[in-house]
Amino acid sequence: MYQEFAKVYDKFMELADYDEWHDFVSYVIEGNNPGGKTLLDLGCGTGEVLKRFLEEYECTGVDISEDMLLVTREKLNDLGKDVPLLCQDMKELSLDKKYDIVISLFDTVNHLVSIGDLEKLFERIKIHLNTKGIYIFDVVDRNFMDEMFPDGFFIDQREDMTVIWEHYFEDQLDCIETTFFVEEKEGLYKKYREKHIKKIYTHKEIQEAAEKSGLHVENIYEESSLAGERFFYVIKK
Repeated sequence: MYQEFAKVYDKFMELADYDEWHDFVSYVIEGNNPGGKTLLDLGCGTGEVLKRFLEEYECTGVDISEDMLLVTREKLNDLGKDVPLLCQDMKELSLDKKYDIVISLFDTVNHLVSIGDLEKLFERIKIHLNTKGIYIFDVVDRNFMDEMFPDGFFIDQREDMTVIWEHYFEDQLDCIETTFFVEEKEGLYKKYREKHIKKIYTHKEIQEAAEKSGLHVENIYEESSLAGERFFYVIKK
């Protein structure tokens, strides 16, 4: 999964301010579980957020893509850091450790395509949280999707890359087909294609899924300066 996307992910995300993401998540942590020692980045991608927490926490990274984790490993090796990285589906998370803080950022949870999948995730989170542990994740809502794809298309044209997004509905889910044209040599572009499926969850659905799994929503933060309007949830036992 994400074999081709992993090659261009960091270029695709080059406009993301990872320092701001780190600072905001740190603010949320401070307000909900100050003093935590261990952190699991669940859906760590290429490790840009993970590496920013290395000096503050004992970290672990998990992602469903081996190719993403290979990129993360290269970055950590460059930093001289030995961090556990595991390839697992977040719905089937199985580690021999519990954590004070678990995070899933960049609307990773929206990639779970059913309430049942969300409940499975929360069940795994409950098992892997320490007594006062917290799970922080962000989701986007229908307004975000409608604003991003007002006509079903979105084109992002940069100096050395063009991204064409096509959005449509399939079985009441949001499907986004993305075509990347990335310049590899002057005047020579390589084409990559990815398809992602997202589900938009309501606050009620998230709250009920958490409660069914023996968790509860502690706080919700609305944030719009990082990457469009999104909601950050803090889940506790």
